[in-house]
Amino acid sequence: MYKINKKDNFKYLTFSSLEKYPSLFHCFTTRLGGVSEGCFSSMNLGMSTDDKREHIVRNYEILSKRLSLDLYDMVKTCQTHTSNIRYATDEDKGKIYHETPGYKDIDGLITDKQNIILSTSHADCTPIFFYDPVKKVIGMAHAGWRGTIKNISGNMIRKFVEDFNSNTKDIIAVIGPSLGQCCFEVDKDVAEIILSENKDYLQFMEVRGIKYHFDLWAINKYILLNEGLKQENIEISGLCTKCNNDLFFSHRGQKGKRGLMSGIIMMK
Repeated sequence: MYKINKKDNFKYLTFSSLEKYPSLFHCFTTRLGGVSEGCFSSMNLGMSTDDKREHIVRNYEILSKRLSLDLYDMVKTCQTHTSNIRYATDEDKGKIYHETPGYKDIDGLITDKQNIILSTSHADCTPIFFYDPVKKVIGMAHAGWRGTIKNISGNMIRKFVEDFNSNTKDIIAVIGPSLGQCCFEVDKDVAEIILSENKDYLQFMEVRGIKYHFDLWAINKYILLNEGLKQENIEISGLCTKCNNDLFFSHRGQKGKRGLMSGIIMMK
């Protein structure tokens, strides 16, 4: 289950399966609590958007204050809808205000280091949080439909296993707010691309008129189960960003004119 937390007018989500670990910090920000205006209102954390830079910087300062986070510790992705995952180290810190962090084509981050804040950006694409409480490893993924069918979830689990000797039975995953099947509709050509990757995804598709609706939450869960995660260790928030456009930015809901939210995880 998710919980909506509030500090003044700043709201963010946490998830029950991760909250029970006191040495772990995680959250998914909402669009509420910042200073941005118009379609970026108000907690826009997207340095690549057309929002005023001073507003974005101020939003990060508010985030830092409300959550007691050191912005220097943040490490961010350079998202291009890939399934690539980077091992984050102290050398990747301190670039949160940069347009690019010094690398490209990275949609997932993983680390076994403390006080490194892994962050991804979202406005409909799925945030997935990962934690191995035994080996003390965290991961954060940006899984849009392209990243999902390219198997970014599976790639992340294999990084846990191959690089940190994790047991898949120990790994916890949280699938956060993003487009639900209710709102993720595509045309036939995209549906064919998705099904060409794995015909099993047909079970997660519904045809409604001339549109094809896929359940990306269920597809990512299916991938994680096939990688060996326990069903009880996979949490799905069940929150659609477009249906809840008052709480979240939504690329589809706002026709591309929107800010960005952040998925954040760190071992203290």
